[in-house]
Amino acid sequence: MSADGHSATPGQAVRHGAPLARLTLVLFVLLIVYASLYPFAGWVDVGLPAFAYLAAPWPQYWVGTEILANVAAYAPAGALFVWAVYPACRGAAAVLLAVLFCGALSGGMEALQTYLPNRIASNVDLAANAMGALCGALAGVATAARLIGAGALARWRERWFMPWAAPALILTTLWVFMHIPRQPMLFGTGELWLVAGDWVAWPSVLLGALWPPSPGQRIAAEALCTGSAVMGVSMLLLHAARPVARRGILPLALVACALLIKVALQPLAVPAQAPDAWVTAGAVAGAAAGAALACGCAYAAARWQRGLGILALCVQLALVNLFPSDEYFGVTTAAARTGWLHLEPLTLGLSVFWPLAALLFLAWRRSR
Repeated sequence: MSADGHSATPGQAVRHGAPLARLTLVLFVLLIVYASLYPFAGWVDVGLPAFAYLAAPWPQYWVGTEILANVAAYAPAGALFVWAVYPACRGAAAVLLAVLFCGALSGGMEALQTYLPNRIASNVDLAANAMGALCGALAGVATAARLIGAGALARWRERWFMPWAAPALILTTLWVFMHIPRQPMLFGTGELWLVAGDWVAWPSVLLGALWPPSPGQRIAAEALCTGSAVMGVSMLLLHAARPVARRGILPLALVACALLIKVALQPLAVPAQAPDAWVTAGAVAGAAAGAALACGCAYAAARWQRGLGILALCVQLALVNLFPSDEYFGVTTAAARTGWLHLEPLTLGLSVFWPLAALLFLAWRRSR
């Protein structure tokens, strides 16, 4: 039975649109603009036409990781464009439009970078971005019919999560992607001094002067912080889940996705650091303990999950803001960072407000 009350004939396939893909595409384009033009200051006329970079000679040397990074950055845009225009436009036409759209976006961003002193307009970047859009568009065409046309994503969401779960799903998705920059403690979010300034860090400075923590105490603190963070985000997601039998795998999936993204993208943000620099005894112990505890609480009542989530997030916030910082961490991170990942300021900003937003949502659900 269709939405207008008439039955669909057997030969008449019902194709669904993807309004969420359209919204996500808009947000992703805004992120690309932010990453391409950050810090939006110091504009200067260098006496060159905006599109002069198109006629520039192909560079003799280039960095392979930067090319791969540009391909990876625009691949989601290509896939999202194909999903956004489905089913009105499909197949080769959708791929062509996606590449043209992303190419125009990238070309415009490169042209504007001509007037930013700390950025370099590059035809290599444009080519890599177009290649990424092509790869993403091909993947989008291959998956659109099943994921969107047949309503597979909508059915999965309805089967696994409550109707009001959208804020929890959005917050959880953000959490997975916000650990790309190096962190003093794995999965630690909510460092208030990043947005409020050093004046809010005085409790940590005072505590460090009165009680300099030993290496063993730092390991224990990171384990507790990481475990609490995993527990908090897991309870946020699980309290919005339906009582399906396999919901116990959700905490493991969260941790696995966050670590895979961190492993893949952190070398682009801090290439001078070893890719496994974040792997410490405290991080491993905390992630394992937090995931195990969250899996054990996956089948608890929703009210208990909300309470545990609030408690875990408060513990993590306290540790991140009160435990004395490691000066060696700050020095090595500053020395290793090259500034390629211009989304890092946005990622850090989101990480400050994320636990506060999660706590507000959990408290609001608890009051209902």
